[in-house]
Amino acid sequence: MKRALICMISILCILMLAGCKKEEIFITTDDITSDTMLVKRNGSLYVAIIEEFDKSYYNLDELNEFISKEVNAYNNKVGSTEVTIEELGLKNGKAVMILGYSKMAHYSAFNSMPAAYFSASTENVALELPAQYVDARKDTMVASDVAMKNGKNQVLVLYEPLEIIVEGDIRFYSDNLTLVEESKAKSSSEDMAVVIYRP
Repeated sequence: MKRALICMISILCILMLAGCKKEEIFITTDDITSDTMLVKRNGSLYVAIIEEFDKSYYNLDELNEFISKEVNAYNNKVGSTEVTIEELGLKNGKAVMILGYSKMAHYSAFNSMPAAYFSASTENVALELPAQYVDARKDTMVASDVAMKNGKNQVLVLYEPLEIIVEGDIRFYSDNLTLVEESKAKSSSEDMAVVIYRP
């Protein structure tokens, strides 16, 4: 009886540990319905872009060749592979492309687009961040110091309309974002959008 009880407790502990494992998220061209950024726990990211591709003279191979040249030129310039082509395909008359980036700085440089990714504990951030944020759990506004209090959280700053997916839980976000799920928010403008999340 005692042995059976120990076995049951062991099994329960294993199941609980398995349940606590953090989910890894992936995106594919089949999943994408709008421009999307997925931020991984290690700070790398995948960005999916959708473009109209409905003219008879458009050629997917030529697009792939053009993008490859751009990616190779950037990687050669920085001296290492920091940007990769993950997928390129056609979906409902649109080209869907997913590029991978080793970190936000390379996304920003490759696309000539301002963006930032840093720990909430980072001091002297060279950005004028919002003074208030929406608390994702309580749906109330809180001051910046409250939102940034937990140094384990990561901060994502973007300036473009995107669906933003994070591997983790969104804890706070700027009020110009729409919270879709606990790990997903949507920006609809080029104004500064801020997501504070726990990886």
